[in-house]
Parts: sequence; C-alpha cells; structure tokens
Amino acid sequence: MNSLRSGLRRSSLALSLVLGISTVPALAGGAGPQHPERPLTLQFGPVSAQATLTLPAGRARAPLVLLIQGTGPEDQNGSYAVAAGKIVQGSMGALARHLSQSGFAVMRFDKRYAAATFQPQTAQAAFTAYGKLGMTDLLADARTALNAAKEQPRVDTSKVFIYGWSEGTVVAASLALESRASGLILQGPVVASFADSFANQFERVGLTYLKPYSVDGKIDLKGVLAALYGPGSGLAKTEASLLLSLSSTPEKPVLSSMLDTNHDGLIDLKTEALPQIRQFYQQFTPQSPMYAPATSLPTLGELAPHLTLPVLIVQGENDGNIDPAAAQRLNAALGTAGNPDHTLKLYPGLGHSLGLAPDITQDTFAPMQRAPMNDVATWLEQRSR
Repeated sequence: MNSLRSGLRRSSLALSLVLGISTVPALAGGAGPQHPERPLTLQFGPVSAQATLTLPAGRARAPLVLLIQGTGPEDQNGSYAVAAGKIVQGSMGALARHLSQSGFAVMRFDKRYAAATFQPQTAQAAFTAYGKLGMTDLLADARTALNAAKEQPRVDTSKVFIYGWSEGTVVAASLALESRASGLILQGPVVASFADSFANQFERVGLTYLKPYSVDGKIDLKGVLAALYGPGSGLAKTEASLLLSLSSTPEKPVLSSMLDTNHDGLIDLKTEALPQIRQFYQQFTPQSPMYAPATSLPTLGELAPHLTLPVLIVQGENDGNIDPAAAQRLNAALGTAGNPDHTLKLYPGLGHSLGLAPDITQDTFAPMQRAPMNDVATWLEQRSR
C-alpha cells in the first residue's frame, strides 16, 4: 500500500487542484468607468495579498458580496499557475462585474501565496508553503477580506452575502455562520467528506471515462495510455493517471502493481482500483494539513442543520467534480432542518464552472454562462430589499 499511497499522494494534488479551480479563458474588457474597482492590500498571516472591491455605479451604499474561490493558490480572478510561465485564467472578475451591474459591491481577493506562484523564481517555495495551510487558515483569510470590505465607503454592512465555489463553499458556509451573513450562495458544494468527495470523482468520472478503454471492466497498460491521450477533461485524465505506478516515466510507463492485486497485467476498475483508491483517501485526508480534523472545516453535509439563513445552490448537471446528487441531498437536508428559504438551481449542459460541458468526462471549466449569473443576481436582489 505504501507505493500506491505515494503515487496517489502525488496525483491527489492534481485532483485537489481541479476540485475548484477555474480553467476558463480570460474575458476581455475591464470594469470600465461605470464600475470602479478599488484595489486593496490585505495581510494574510505573514503574506500580503491583493484584493479588489468592485462598486456599482449610481448607488450611495451597496449590499456586499464576498467571492471565495475553490482549491489551490488562485488569485482574485480565479487564475492560477500550472507551469513555469503558464497561467490559466479564471473569471471571478467577470462575475464580480456582473453582480456590480445589479447594484452590489463585490469583494474578491488573492489567496495566500497565490501571487508568488505566478513567478518562476518563487513558485516552488510558494506551492510548498500553500501545501502547509489548513482550511482554518483559509477561513481566517476570508474573514480578513470580509472585514476589510466592510470598512470601505459605500458598503452597506447590514446586507452581507457570502459566495463560495466548490471547496470554497466549505469556507463560505463557516464564514456565513460566524458573521451572521444575510445569505449564502453555494456553487458546486462539497457536501460529503473530502475523502468521499475525492473517491467519488474516481467512481463517477474515472470509471465512466476509462470504460471505453477497458474490456469487461478490466484495463491494461495500453488502455490507460490511450485514455491519457484521449478527449477527456483534465480531471478525467488525472483519474486515469492513478492507474500508473509511481515509477512510471513518459519513456517507460508502468501499470500500478498495487492496483493490479492479482498481478494479471489488468486492473479491474470496480473490484481492484475503486476499493483501494477509496481506502487511500480515507487514510490520506486525515494526514493532510488542509483536511486533517484539527485544521479542516466541516463540509456542507455537516453544516446543513445549522444553516438557517437564506441559501442558494447553483449546480451544473454535467459537473464532473461535484455530483449533482450531492447538491440535491443538501437542498433536501436544508428543508428537513427547517430552513425556510433554500433554493436549488440545476443547469442542464453546464459543468463545475457553470460553463458549457458536454458530459462529466469533458467538463473543462468553460466560462460561466449568463443564465446562472442572472439567477444569482436576481436572488441577491430579492433578499437585499
């Protein structure tokens, strides 16, 4: 199991990164004179971080919306670095400007160490430092950002809404509870435990993607390599890579002997791979600073009975990272707990980013569509009157 654990530990970073990071192209155009953007500098532990408050035109005081990104050291636009000099652009800024057009002051911020990951000379140290953070650190940083936004002129501190995406939904929910927010918006919420959420990605996306490359549910090295060069999303290919040994190289790929439990040169996806991958995540997550009990945060399934404030859940039906059934369970749990104001919006044909996604194996984090943006704005307007 040690070899499998090492290999999956390496791959779990990739899994974690795709749990909540936007990979959409940068959207053209800035805020423009009608929607002034106020730059701010925040202090997150030992690190200074940049933030932006986008203000609506023609409104003396505006309700506040705080945006919280998904997993990994993203900047305030949801952008992140994947390799030396290569940056994947996000669209948090586009969402901020859209909500600002509806009359809201919108705060977004760089996550701790994010800026340093964009510079080749500091990237490695920054990623290492980020890997030592717990979710309690992320909550502290989000709290700092919220408090800074509340201190700004033209912000109506009596109407504060928290918006979280994917892993950020966990931070957003805890912050909304402690700050007595006016409402909570959850995009692709993490409802089950982190261990179960990671394992569910392999079961839903990995098994679906790998099936055409297998015979009778069993896959060989040739099938795994074909999958890695196939038309799947980054997450789908990451799941396929879990079937390779840690000793694999591009020149000499090797099938995982730990997953091939009967050593027949084939991996049975359901009876060999799935149980061991589930077991790994049950063992790995308590050892990770981000997910260890002492430094993590409760997921939405645990928090549901305490969420009595208005809650909006926006969920793509083709979301490869978060099972839409989880959003449905959360919405039902809110009703059972007696929450009088909870809404679930399901979007056919949209993925984790609420952008277009043909299916769960091709959810490539396309730009968020206008329909969910409009729905969020309408929901906010109705609860800030």
